[in-house]
Amino acid sequence: MHTSLLIGGAFPDKLIPVKALFLAFALALCSTNSFAEDWTTTDGTKYQNVRIIRVEDDAVTILYKDGGALVFLFKLPPSLQQRFDYDPVKAKAAMKARAKADAESAKELQAEMEQADKLKRDQQIQDAKTRGYTNTAPK
Repeated sequence: MHTSLLIGGAFPDKLIPVKALFLAFALALCSTNSFAEDWTTTDGTKYQNVRIIRVEDDAVTILYKDGGALVFLFKLPPSLQQRFDYDPVKAKAAMKARAKADAESAKELQAEMEQADKLKRDQQIQDAKTRGYTNTAPK
């Protein structure tokens, strides 16, 4: 005779710890948002349910209600700046390094886009030749 564990009621005493563990896990997941903070920067930008992902010398990477953001430390109120050990000298150097890296990345991206466009044009020309199309007018 075969009965299902859940429907037949077999081993109900073994399901109680599983249910308790599941309930504790569900409550823990639901309560994680209660620890999130709300931030308002000095320029008035509001971030709700902030979770800190990464702290750097010049900025903090966060996840918040509407997505993710890189928030510069100089835009945070003094209490948050203190919390992240904001040093204007280190921040300035880090911002220069970030700007240089961003410019290099933009240059590399532009080169990759141009290369992709060239490959696409070359492929279109090759396809046209394969189909018998030419740029010369008929005689």
